Amino acid sequence: MTLTIPSERLGNIELNERDAVVDIAIGLYKREQVSLGRAAEIAGMTSPAFLAELGRRRIPINYDGDDLQADLKTLKKLS
Repeated sequence: MTLTIPSERLGNIELNERDAVVDIAIGLYKREQVSLGRAAEIAGMTSPAFLAELGRRRIPINYDGDDLQADLKTLKKLS
């Protein structure tokens, strides 16, 4: 995909291609359109690096009660 944003729309905002791709990946993740792993892949980052970027931006991870229950079941199986 190629995206062209005319510079007059950005005004004085400094935005390079890498930052734009990370911003898009974060937006998709926040809207729960992609998983954390897929968002990291879109951003061209490892999952830990993507998690660190979310933390730096103070964006919470998508983790709900069902995720917790699944993790608890996995932990029980491992112990």
